[in-house]
Amino acid sequence: MLGVLGLSQSEQDLYEQMVGSAPLTVAELDGRVAAGGCAGPAAALLARLQELGLVSTEDGDPPRWSAIPPNTALQVLVSDRGRALAEARRYVAELVSRFSRTGADRDLPAMVEVVYGREEIIRRFGELQRGARRQFRACDAPPYPANDAAQLNTMEVDQLHAGLRFRILYDRTALDIPGRLADLEAGIAAGEQARVADIPLKMTLFDDSAAILPLRQPPDMESRLVVYNPMLLDALAALFEMYWDQALPLHVRQGRAELSDADDEPSPRERHLLVLLVAGLTDQEIAAQLGISDRTVRSRVRAMMDKLDATTRFQAGYQAVLRGWLTTESPTDAAG
Repeated sequence: MLGVLGLSQSEQDLYEQMVGSAPLTVAELDGRVAAGGCAGPAAALLARLQELGLVSTEDGDPPRWSAIPPNTALQVLVSDRGRALAEARRYVAELVSRFSRTGADRDLPAMVEVVYGREEIIRRFGELQRGARRQFRACDAPPYPANDAAQLNTMEVDQLHAGLRFRILYDRTALDIPGRLADLEAGIAAGEQARVADIPLKMTLFDDSAAILPLRQPPDMESRLVVYNPMLLDALAALFEMYWDQALPLHVRQGRAELSDADDEPSPRERHLLVLLVAGLTDQEIAAQLGISDRTVRSRVRAMMDKLDATTRFQAGYQAVLRGWLTTESPTDAAG
């Protein structure tokens, strides 16, 4: 979950444990690391977490370590990643521009191919899709060369059944096309992983061997650029993965596509519950704070995690920070 913010799985596991505990010594954390199967000694993991601003140390003999509240620490990392995304976009644009300026001195057919005309674009796209063997990643947005953008992609369904992994980032404008949701529902039902975001660039990645993207900005329907150069492909793949990790999942429930809406602001009661969660309080401590039963707390926590599409409390806190539901300021409304 937090690999996109620069944490290894062991560093994330240790931070999750510290979020829900009182300050601990290195020796005590070593025991937790060993019990949890984390790789490496606690001291090395703590040094990295401290570098990222996720933990702090308290004076003592021996010193004790504690987690900095996620609503503060994660917000800083998310902001840093936002700046990294902007830099990645500029980097991709610079690489494309560099290839354009020096094209006469390079063996361009080995690195990039320009395709003109709708029929040729559709043919080339189908050829690349048929050649994919492991995964298909796309940032999907209008305009589309095909006459019917809402038509079901039968090749995708066949490839999904054959074990190919499909991950599609849909721009919000793509969902406004009449009949498009029916196509998305069929794909998701067949195994496609779909998320929604304001995508940075319309593109499709076929394994790690080729990508197709607009030749011009804004995109037209008559020209495409096919990229084969490994350096450019790595940059495009990194850009996709960063946006994928921050996008909202699109699900099909009872035959209908549903999006977890980031604009669905939490109620004052939900916001206060989130603050208590990320502070590491137990169900019993939250119940005492709010004056309600443990059972009610568990019910509200489960509803909150479902709303945030999270499987752990830590993920719920992370998603809440990403959606702007938590800030470094504590809410004044503590409704129970």
